[in-house]
Amino acid sequence: MKSFLRLCAVVVLATCVVAWPAPQAADGTLYGMSAEVGLVSIDIDTGATTPIAQNIPKEGQAQNLAALDTERGIYYIIGYNFTTSAVNLLGLNVADGSVAVDMALPFVSSAFIGVGEAVDIDPTNGELFIVGLKSDNKHHLYRINPRTGSMKYLAECGYINVLGGAHAYDMSANIVWLQYGLNSSGDVTIDLFGFDATTGELKHTIPQADPVLSTLDFDLYNNQVVGFGYSVANSSRILFSLDSRTAQVSVVGTVRGYLVDNGGIATVNSRDGIVYGQFQPAGNSTAPFDLVGVHIKTASVASSATLCQQSADCPWSMEFLQTKH
Repeated sequence: MKSFLRLCAVVVLATCVVAWPAPQAADGTLYGMSAEVGLVSIDIDTGATTPIAQNIPKEGQAQNLAALDTERGIYYIIGYNFTTSAVNLLGLNVADGSVAVDMALPFVSSAFIGVGEAVDIDPTNGELFIVGLKSDNKHHLYRINPRTGSMKYLAECGYINVLGGAHAYDMSANIVWLQYGLNSSGDVTIDLFGFDATTGELKHTIPQADPVLSTLDFDLYNNQVVGFGYSVANSSRILFSLDSRTAQVSVVGTVRGYLVDNGGIATVNSRDGIVYGQFQPAGNSTAPFDLVGVHIKTASVASSATLCQQSADCPWSMEFLQTKH
């Protein structure tokens, strides 16, 4: 069994009650992949999930391994086909859940499905950036056209597996961000690596620091990467922005009332300026997990609804599709 690192924070705070303002209706639809590997829509106001199609048989998945082609309406995940014992790229039509793409990937699975893997999309052409473990025990980054099956090799990422590692593609800077562990003379840190999406050249390395970065998503309307993190100094959940040209991380603010996140699962409603995540209310380790919408500019909570009683029962990935106008 290969070793891996998991991003987590276990903190106990005093219980607090916060009243959030009435949420504004989202201009689009939130989709997710259920724990049973079935495409669902998620009601932002109530947290209720509605199946779009039947669950996919004999398919495994991991948390936070999804990307959405907003132009073509295809929801992609990196899965594991138990019939063929192969890591595969699966693409589902959000309209009816039908399988649009089922493509074997040149990766091997570790003892834990999805560890060290990532998938992100270039929204300008629907091509995917996919990284996974190969038989040489190193991670490799590819650019893939899922409609033709063509693959372009970009880079070797010879780092330590991370379960729930953050990842994103910043189209404004042409940078693919990946999070892995790095062993420097026995001192293991969880760092962020930025690769040129055309050449595969390593452009940036952001060493592990405070805050710990937990999620990454590209905010199209503001041309920035945003995400949730954890402030060790303040024992709080925070929202941050990342400038991919300078590798500068800036804290936007504290997400009041929430602390523990679920699997680094988040997505952006860029037009409305909202980041959605899955969080457990602070101070109550037995509380259900909420679907929480947070303002990109202020980190204030815009909406909150109960999503699941146990973390494993929540959607294992989420992607927001904006309404076309």
